[in-house]
Amino acid sequence: MDVIDPHNAQEIFFDGIHEVKIVDGIVRVVLFSRQNSTGVVVARLAVPLSELPDVIQALVIALTEAAKIRPATP
Repeated sequence: MDVIDPHNAQEIFFDGIHEVKIVDGIVRVVLFSRQNSTGVVVARLAVPLSELPDVIQALVIALTEAAKIRPATP
């Protein structure tokens, strides 16, 4: 896999997942943020259902590695 430079990517801050739908083999996830006590959609993610296990595994591994480098502070 090629290394991807994330420096130009937009950061998305979100508070939760509003909904998850699977349509035509595509998993669609809506992320929301709370702004002035109102939920606002901040991003819609889409991934092929066939790739979902790999995406979840990669995310768990990346988060685990990040937590080892910078442990959470209380």
